Amino acid sequence: MPALPWVRREDTDPDREYVVMASRLPLTSHRYVPGFLRDTLRIRRQLAQTDGLVAYALKAELARKTFWTYSVWTDRESLEAFARTDPHRSIIERLRGRMGESRFEFMDLRGEQIPTRWDAMQEPVRS
Repeated sequence: MPALPWVRREDTDPDREYVVMASRLPLTSHRYVPGFLRDTLRIRRQLAQTDGLVAYALKAELARKTFWTYSVWTDRESLEAFARTDPHRSIIERLRGRMGESRFEFMDLRGEQIPTRWDAMQEPVRS
């Protein structure tokens, strides 16, 4: 599965600081991949209506059972509000037993520093 395109909800100001979250989400078994992909569609619908989201991207390495996310937020409060809201909250609770060692990195970056290429987006959470 190719990476989903960079979805930009609003343009970034090169001089403004944003909250960026990068994640690496490995599943423990290939049998969990179809459900994870269905959950991804639900979360994408949630993202489309989430205040404070600037942009996001998702990459799936199906052979490795690993998913990568990268999102840009106006502030930490918006990101945390999204994480606490269903369907994201309940999906994450259900997936905990199906995930390997996940990595999450949070960064404060100015708009001009935000990468839009996957090699740069994955760097903070590579293992």
